Amino acid sequence: MSLTLDQRQLETLSQLLTAGGHHDVAELLGTALERLVAFWPAHAGALIYHTPHGDVVHLERGPLDDETRALIEQARTGFGRRVDGSKPTVGYYTLGDGRDVLELPLQSSGQGVGLLHLVVQDQPADKADAHPLALDEDLLILLVRAVGGEADKLAMLRRAERDLRELHLLYEVGQSLAMNLDLASLLNDMRRRVPEVVGAERCSIFILDDERHELMLDLPEEGRSLRMPVDRGIAGWVATHGIGQIVNDVEQDPRFYDGIGREVDFVTRSIVCVPMRVKDRVVGVMQLLNKRSGEPFTDQDLQLLNTLAAQAGIAVDNARLYQSLKAERDRLLSKEEEVRKQIARDLHDGPTQGVAAIAMNIEFIKRLLTAMPERVPSELETLSDLVTKTSHNIRTLLFELRPLGLETQGLLSTLQQYVARWRDPSGNNVQLRLEAPPNVPRLPHEAEAAIFIILQEAVNNARKHAKAGEVTIYLYQEEGQLVASVRDRGKGFNLAVVEASYETRGSLGLLNMKERARLIGAECRIRSAPGEGTTVELRVPLA
Repeated sequence: MSLTLDQRQLETLSQLLTAGGHHDVAELLGTALERLVAFWPAHAGALIYHTPHGDVVHLERGPLDDETRALIEQARTGFGRRVDGSKPTVGYYTLGDGRDVLELPLQSSGQGVGLLHLVVQDQPADKADAHPLALDEDLLILLVRAVGGEADKLAMLRRAERDLRELHLLYEVGQSLAMNLDLASLLNDMRRRVPEVVGAERCSIFILDDERHELMLDLPEEGRSLRMPVDRGIAGWVATHGIGQIVNDVEQDPRFYDGIGREVDFVTRSIVCVPMRVKDRVVGVMQLLNKRSGEPFTDQDLQLLNTLAAQAGIAVDNARLYQSLKAERDRLLSKEEEVRKQIARDLHDGPTQGVAAIAMNIEFIKRLLTAMPERVPSELETLSDLVTKTSHNIRTLLFELRPLGLETQGLLSTLQQYVARWRDPSGNNVQLRLEAPPNVPRLPHEAEAAIFIILQEAVNNARKHAKAGEVTIYLYQEEGQLVASVRDRGKGFNLAVVEASYETRGSLGLLNMKERARLIGAECRIRSAPGEGTTVELRVPLA
């Protein structure tokens, strides 16, 4: 005999099948399982549900002993979401102690999506028609399909809401990254926004320092930066191998390094970490730490972070390029100002004083014409010498600023003229020599101009700082290269110390020479040591 549901049962079933007001699928199915256990009635129940997106929900209500749990686990073995157009059937297992385990497959749109197990008391024969299995079969189908269907609807609704939220955050983060060219501000913005995408507690962004082989973590709120070797920690592994990683229990991963966490007083439990790339080059690492919900990081979190890291890598590279261009602009402006001051000093110390002396001599000769005319011829001779010297100084200054013969006569001839015109304005009587064969090959004008400027800079540095009596310029061909060098036997200096102090001293000399060399595809080598003099060597490919 079949039973139909009375009004109370229909109301209970209606409550059981509605998804309204439930926050997520686990909450919906938990409520459904509780009501099914009470509605049947059953001693306990267990449910497994496979979402349309590959997640699995496991739920239990009531006490399950080891025998019952083992039976349920065996029944679930190999189960997965699959197309199932057959009519649902009820599985029936006897435990042997007066209890039965009922198995009801959950369905949604023709797919098997889960299994429901209820532990019920076996009914005596005289009460068999009161057993829930005696329910009308159509009502049973309605039950299992409705629970699975409502779960699918809610799962897809929540996933759509999450996807929309993530897309909105991705758009906001992308807009922020695209508009921000200040590296420090960009990193701050990413640290603030990226954790929102997957609900993480913290975001760490390491920038790769290729020269020092280190990962740098900026801590603007503390006014400091932390560094670690590029091969240390999970972040270092990701930077080295270029492969994203999910580690949901860092204590079980031998790669985990907690030195940074101790420095910032943060306890890391789980990590999702991805490389930031520009084309095939890793420029940094982005990692999220600890989900606020306590759940593990998922493959979807990894995929999302990879999407963000792809944008972030380009943004970081653009910001660094902008920062580099800005620094280069500032260096050029500083160099221009330095050149202006040097020209002003040279004009003041040389031609300006010469012209002033000429003017004074002319006025003196005017007075001599009436007072002592016999001295005029000798004073005119002195004036003529002064005019010649001043003219030479002006021509030398113009030559040093822009040697006109460089384009027509070449580098060797220009250097010969430079040495011939050499004067030591410091008064230290530094002698300048040139050693070069007569057949030095020509280079394009731009390359020869850059070489001349670099050699001139090296000579001036030697004159100012080396305290050497003699400076020699060498020019020759060797192994398909044009080699140009300046050597002095002065006091020398500690090259590493000088190069390390560029940022604090604002010095541009050696750095400027190396940059000019790179622009023409040349290599600039500088060798120096205290007491051993200095050699600046430039090697320019001839081919």
